Amino acid sequence: MRYSHIVSIIFILTIATSIVSAGVWQENFDNGLPDGWNDVSGEWKIVKDAYAETSGGQYAKTMFGDEDWTDYTIEVDVTLVKDVGVNAAGLLIRADAEGDNGMRFWIRTDQHKCQFSRWRENQWDHIATPLPLEPEVGETYRLKVVAEGHDYECFVDDELLFEGDDDMKFRDSGRIGFITYEANAHYDNLIIDGEEIPAFAVEPNGKLATRWGQLKADR
Repeated sequence: MRYSHIVSIIFILTIATSIVSAGVWQENFDNGLPDGWNDVSGEWKIVKDAYAETSGGQYAKTMFGDEDWTDYTIEVDVTLVKDVGVNAAGLLIRADAEGDNGMRFWIRTDQHKCQFSRWRENQWDHIATPLPLEPEVGETYRLKVVAEGHDYECFVDDELLFEGDDDMKFRDSGRIGFITYEANAHYDNLIIDGEEIPAFAVEPNGKLATRWGQLKADR
């Protein structure tokens, strides 16, 4: 009986370990903003169960994650909810602490439409622009970036818009972030997938939403 009990404990621990090492973080913001996010610029708040930038300012940023993260895939729903101007909104990938340096993929309603760029000291260095897309205010778009080594794939609504490498090898690790320019944008249904990503998803009670903050505090 005791042997069976020990075997059961080992089995449960094995299952739990395999789940944690799966490396998928999911967040739908339905229970508010989880620990681990830090607003750098702009006005970020939860609006209608989404994480929203409401100031319409230039280069508003909010950051999440670890600067040591290397290869990962990130995807999120982005909605341009109001016509402010350029209406640019998207992702920072492999960024430093406050998103001053990283890779940037975003959509915009002006003539450039969609771009993948190096983001260096808060200045752009375009790798691919414009990419074929016609974003509209009021529509929701699923943005996705796959980062492996210095190779990148950029998607909107599962359509591959860019595939190639960064020949300057600018960044190979970093945080993720949301970035906007003259836009009121809502972000929702975030997924980050990678071996170094803590594998916790939000449950209805919201408890696991605070787990990233606890992990960082323990390091």
